[in-house]
Amino acid sequence: MLNPKDFAIFVLNLFTMFRLLLLFSGLIFSTQLFAQLHFSAVYSQHPKVPKGLLEAVAHSYTRMQVIDENTQASCMGMPLPYGVMGLFENGQNYFIENGKLVAELSGISIEQQKLQPQDQVLAYAIAFEELMNLQTNLFLSKDKKIYNVLANLSEIPSDSWTNRYAKDAQLFEIFQFLNSAEMASLYHFTAFDYDLKAIFGSENYKVLNSQRVKLTAEGIVNEHNELYKPSTAKSAQYGPAIWTPAPTCNYSSRSGTAVSAITIHTIQGTYAGAISWAQNCSSSVSYHYVIRSSDGQITQLVDEADKAWHVGSENPYTIGYEHDGYVDNPAWLTNALYNASAALSVDITNSGYGIPPLRTYYGAASSGSNVLGSCTKIKGHQHYPNQSHTDPGINWNWEKYYRLINNNPTIQTITSTSGNFYDSGGAAGNYLDDERQMWLFQPTSANSVTLNFSSFNIESGYDKLFIYDGPTITSPLIGVYTGTTSPGIVSSTGGSLLVEFRSDCSTVAAGWAVNYSSISADNVAPTTAINPTDWQTEDFQVGFVDNDNIGVIGKYYLVADKNPTTERWSSNGDFGFANELFTIDDSLWTDVTGNYQPVFGKFTFDDVAEQNSNTYHSVAQDNTTSFLYEWDQTITSTSTSQRAGLHFFSDNPLLPNRGNSYFVFFRETDQKVQIYRVDNDVFSMKTNDACVVTANVEYTYRVTYNPQSGWIKVYVGDLLVSQWQDIEPFQSGNSISLRTGGCTADFDNVRVFRSRGANADVSVGAGAEMRFQSVGAIETGAVRSMVVDEVGNWSTGVSEIFLIDWTNPILSSLNDGQTATDIDTTTSSILYANWSGIDEHSAIDHYEVAIGTLPNLNNILDWSDVNLDNALNHVLSNPIYDQLYTVSLRIVNGAELTSLFVSDGQRLVDFTGVDENGLISISIFPNPSSTSFEINGTNSDMKMQVFDQTGRLVYLGVANEKVTIENWSNGLYKVVISQGNQFVVKQLMVK
Repeated sequence: MLNPKDFAIFVLNLFTMFRLLLLFSGLIFSTQLFAQLHFSAVYSQHPKVPKGLLEAVAHSYTRMQVIDENTQASCMGMPLPYGVMGLFENGQNYFIENGKLVAELSGISIEQQKLQPQDQVLAYAIAFEELMNLQTNLFLSKDKKIYNVLANLSEIPSDSWTNRYAKDAQLFEIFQFLNSAEMASLYHFTAFDYDLKAIFGSENYKVLNSQRVKLTAEGIVNEHNELYKPSTAKSAQYGPAIWTPAPTCNYSSRSGTAVSAITIHTIQGTYAGAISWAQNCSSSVSYHYVIRSSDGQITQLVDEADKAWHVGSENPYTIGYEHDGYVDNPAWLTNALYNASAALSVDITNSGYGIPPLRTYYGAASSGSNVLGSCTKIKGHQHYPNQSHTDPGINWNWEKYYRLINNNPTIQTITSTSGNFYDSGGAAGNYLDDERQMWLFQPTSANSVTLNFSSFNIESGYDKLFIYDGPTITSPLIGVYTGTTSPGIVSSTGGSLLVEFRSDCSTVAAGWAVNYSSISADNVAPTTAINPTDWQTEDFQVGFVDNDNIGVIGKYYLVADKNPTTERWSSNGDFGFANELFTIDDSLWTDVTGNYQPVFGKFTFDDVAEQNSNTYHSVAQDNTTSFLYEWDQTITSTSTSQRAGLHFFSDNPLLPNRGNSYFVFFRETDQKVQIYRVDNDVFSMKTNDACVVTANVEYTYRVTYNPQSGWIKVYVGDLLVSQWQDIEPFQSGNSISLRTGGCTADFDNVRVFRSRGANADVSVGAGAEMRFQSVGAIETGAVRSMVVDEVGNWSTGVSEIFLIDWTNPILSSLNDGQTATDIDTTTSSILYANWSGIDEHSAIDHYEVAIGTLPNLNNILDWSDVNLDNALNHVLSNPIYDQLYTVSLRIVNGAELTSLFVSDGQRLVDFTGVDENGLISISIFPNPSSTSFEINGTNSDMKMQVFDQTGRLVYLGVANEKVTIENWSNGLYKVVISQGNQFVVKQLMVK
């Protein structure tokens, strides 16, 4: 279904095409009728008729149109002729009934002539030839003889100079036709070279052929002051008009009523006939001006100060003019006629009557009555109240006429690349009545111009905004807008965009507010890169490098991770990301309607009968960022009404239309892309734009959404295909959802990005954005980046993978001594130690060791990097007996995480008779203990020292006493029993 904006544009374009068709239809009709008439056969039978003359008469009188009983009557009561030659059967006691003359001379009755156009042409040819035979004056040229015969066959009476002028005007058109190379080519005869000055008189020729005739005291003169002899009257109104006044019986005084309007008529006859008919007192009609179709010549018949009788009850305040031709035949509506008529209207609007040229009607032409209000001052007979006539009719181009009258508008040129654009009232005020404003947006070197309407309110139906795709009003019309239906986003196809506003005489409104922007010519895609890093052990910041020749306007990223157990790459939807590649499974998707399955790396839906399939993925979406939704989509069936797409910002994916959400649909059958808004599970279509969608072709679709501004933009690859602004945008959602209707489809690479700046923070850890640690130094984290420039060029998506390890290395063993059995004493001046560590994530990078007289001290051996060696020997340069030496070990993994461990120590002794292996039977009981302990096998000469795990002395006494330990901390203690330089070390467990 078309949205209102597109429907309005469709109707306008349809009307424009229809109007153009009508404008050409007269010529087409004339050509078709001409093709049916066998002029050559008539000429061969009647050689005294110059070839082309019959066509000249038919064209000048009827434009090759058959006049019959179905032809609309003249609004001024002038009788209609019959047939293609424009002959009169009934002259209403005024026009010469030349049809009867032709019937008499040809022997072809009027009734027989009316049966077919061919007989009308034949009858006229016979009559012409008969009258030519009567031209026996040897002193007359053939040109003059033809002139006389045509005059004899005219309906115009010769009872006054005015009618003589009218007849001359009529015959002048016929001779101009015969001399015209264009007409000769169109109607297949050889153009003549008739001397029109000789035929009509050189002085009269100058006036008959003049476009501008003015009045002087000497008579009617043209712009070169050349006199037309038959008339010496003058007019002070419109200089280009010939003054041939109507008789006083056909007009009257305005009785003080001011002139305030102009009435446009169509004669339903010829220019010459209208001039003559106005002299007929029995007609009771008159008009101020008559305008000729062929060259736009104007004749004035009634002074503007007087009331002509042309529009019934509305005569007192109007000036009326008749236009050559018939309402049903647009061939009469030449540029010459429009230009001359419009120039006359301009002159009248400048004559002090107070008729604003902007009050010219510019709406659609119509064939019936269409009464317009008093605001409109220049309009047709059909637009006035209390009228039964419908001229100028369906073929009159009111928009063209409006532009010709208002042909010098002021245009404000805007060259800045972006900014705000308001109506004449500004951001807060109303526009004014009787405005015609134009703004040309033409930034230097612009490739396109875009108007984003944030508000729009003008008087519906009466005030209108026109937007043209180019620099002039002859550029393609994008649309006509009125009321409160906003144009939304409007973009030009080139570097210029013209806006025209017209308001009528009453009722104003707030107007509009627009943010405009422009894009320079650009086919260079932007680039994006991610600064590489090594292992990540905690939350970190990613840096991006984005470049474009004119500027990046959209920057997006997503964070993904890989489960090392399943090898599945995905994203934590709690952080607003999705990265669904469907190479492993679809475990994050929930099918609600229909069954989606991963098949050969695609997410496939294969039920063509389902009209609303639904599978969703939980993705948190909020208003703190903009979002990019990207996916590959292929409609794989060839059914009818096929469509597929994506819901986003959904707050309830279990409902048929996903609660509150937006969704974008691509329709293969209709070749459309549509944006929808869903409120309380009821959707409404917001755009319906043309878009190529071919079955079994994979497309990459991108949708951006800014929850702050409400703008949704849809791209197919780099091409922006649809956009819409929601003035009340949704601020949160919890899921995205795939949707199909009446088709099977494959989806792939479904991703959700968030907007970013030059850097982005990434969280690491269980439940964070990167949730998995590397195993065996294989990457488990990734960041992907995409950017878009002002034109809509998208970068290639780039990804950087990361090694993740937030766990410190683990100690397997740390032993004092040379073997896997830990020693507590040593009698050697060489200290030994051995160890082993493990790290399943980033592996052990190296070990660092130190030796001290207390744990964590390095006063014996400074910290030393031993690479991956797992044993140490160190020669004591100054051994100290009874000294406890401890080994400190740092294990550093590939992520540079470090763990520190300390051995329980080894004491240097010089006592071969006493050792910890029990050569002297010394024991601790109870062990473990929680309250106290005693030593067996000692005597009062032995000293006892107790050290905790840090090497701190916690007890000093004799070895044969009972020690209370109730306040000691749980753990392992070293008990040293010594006598002289001899000692033994025992372990005590306190718990």
